[in-house]
Amino acid sequence: MTRHDTVRRLVAGAGAGLAGSALIQGLQVGGQKLMPREMPPVRREPGEYMVEKGEELLPPETREKIPETLEKAAAKALGLGYGTTFALLFAASRPRVQNLFIEGSVLGLVTWAAGYLGWLPATRLMPPVTRQKPGQVAGGIASHIVFGIATAALYRRLRQLSS
Repeated sequence: MTRHDTVRRLVAGAGAGLAGSALIQGLQVGGQKLMPREMPPVRREPGEYMVEKGEELLPPETREKIPETLEKAAAKALGLGYGTTFALLFAASRPRVQNLFIEGSVLGLVTWAAGYLGWLPATRLMPPVTRQKPGQVAGGIASHIVFGIATAALYRRLRQLSS
């Protein structure tokens, strides 16, 4: 494997991850409107939480100068970056997608598990899945599997185009 091939894989992974992340954000907005009771109980938007934590590291006079629109844009970008990071890890580990549904589902499940079993409950942004309704857990898993399959499919297509 050449350095050039690695760069092409990572670029394809980043592009696929951005698109997959935009898709899951759309699914979450749609789910909130159509089935609000089945949505995972997020106490606070994770991107907003991360922006706040970052701002806490700044001097108060600098913090006050940050426009709210920039904070909101940064919070949204962090969500895109989260999914893109998992897609990059996927691309780094997968020169080719052999089985789209299995590999995409695993990507989605790993992404879900890192957040929903890991850092979201650890930061108290969400209760543990053991304290959620089955529909809330299933909805989060399903949307992440869709993210994973869509991301893997686009990654595979971008790899074919760059070959």
